[in-house]
Amino acid sequence: MSVTSYQKFNKGELTQLLDIAREAIRGHLSTGVIKTPQLDLYHKKLLAPSACFVTLEVNGQLQGCLGSTVAYSPLVLEVHNKARASAYEDRRFMPLTEDQLDGLTIEISVLSEPQIVDIESEEALIEFLSSHKVGVILSNANEQALFLPQVWKQLPKPQQFVRQLKLKAGWNAAYWSPNITVKTFTVSSLKGKYNTIKGKYF
Repeated sequence: MSVTSYQKFNKGELTQLLDIAREAIRGHLSTGVIKTPQLDLYHKKLLAPSACFVTLEVNGQLQGCLGSTVAYSPLVLEVHNKARASAYEDRRFMPLTEDQLDGLTIEISVLSEPQIVDIESEEALIEFLSSHKVGVILSNANEQALFLPQVWKQLPKPQQFVRQLKLKAGWNAAYWSPNITVKTFTVSSLKGKYNTIKGKYF
């Protein structure tokens, strides 16, 4: 079993993506007119198709998190679209409002390509995750659940991590099937407050 490696994004590149996400949210609230990023302003690395998630929190509480494991368009457009969707289209939450902006943080996660891991049992998965704190996708037929690697901060024990992931998929805590597919991935991520001073996140 191996963990995926891929070309990572540096802080400067991730900061540009945070700026894109912030502008998508700001445009919706201020004018209702959302301008898509001007592609010729960005390095080719940020124009390559890449999958991403955008996570929003208000005062430390989840406010929206949407993304995809498949790259459909240039990364700058993926971030723009996912930021807008996370703010206003995540059905688990009411749309973001202007009075929430002071407590709003944005986190960009750019995913590596998920790789299938040969896992024969839940015990084998837990053993694997005890030394690999990666993102995980569990799928079986039409049911699927994903946790980003950042979830390890809230669920540090592999048993707890797997249990909650199964519940997210709609299965019971004791469920396991030989038909479950396990995929793992890594991310390049950066988190910053929505409000900025002199163009820098704080």
